[in-house]
Amino acid sequence: MALVVFDMGRRVETPIRPQQKRVQATEATAGVHPISHTDASHSGEAALQAYQQQKEKHPDAVGFIREVMHREVRTLPPSATVQQAWDLVQKTGYHHLPVIDENRQVLAMFSDFDLLQALARQPASTLPLFWRSNIMALTVKPVLCVLQDTDIRQSSRILYEYNIGALPVLNNNNELCGIVTRSDILRLLSHYGPMELWA
Repeated sequence: MALVVFDMGRRVETPIRPQQKRVQATEATAGVHPISHTDASHSGEAALQAYQQQKEKHPDAVGFIREVMHREVRTLPPSATVQQAWDLVQKTGYHHLPVIDENRQVLAMFSDFDLLQALARQPASTLPLFWRSNIMALTVKPVLCVLQDTDIRQSSRILYEYNIGALPVLNNNNELCGIVTRSDILRLLSHYGPMELWA
């Protein structure tokens, strides 16, 4: 099983996939048929011939999450304050920051969305105390993670079915070695073409 869940650095039972967003398998899409000369207008014949003479460049095959994940992951220690976490979000532009211990074990996940939700609930009189408080009260636990040899399709399904924005990626020792986001998958799709080429 590629999906693993960590709660405060300890592996816990893998959850059952949510039914309402479960992705159904589909057949591979058919290739694009070349345009025939009869479909083209007389004025576009030269352009059509040039198009047909170009050799279609097939994208490189991509199969595993380790090939698209970000290896330089910005992380937080469990002792960080809300202000320190927000400063790191502002500095890096990252929306998801894994919280790890000294052994690179994933403890929790901090996101700017969770911070903004908590901030909206704070009375103005408690804001100074809020910014100095520990981030662990705002983090998501347990954390859904994938192994670096997880198939890209499987990772995409996990992001969609559990409605999460990022997945920490673990090596064979269950240490954080990367992160993949929804944006990475969209970028990959736009760059590499049909998903049947990925496996």
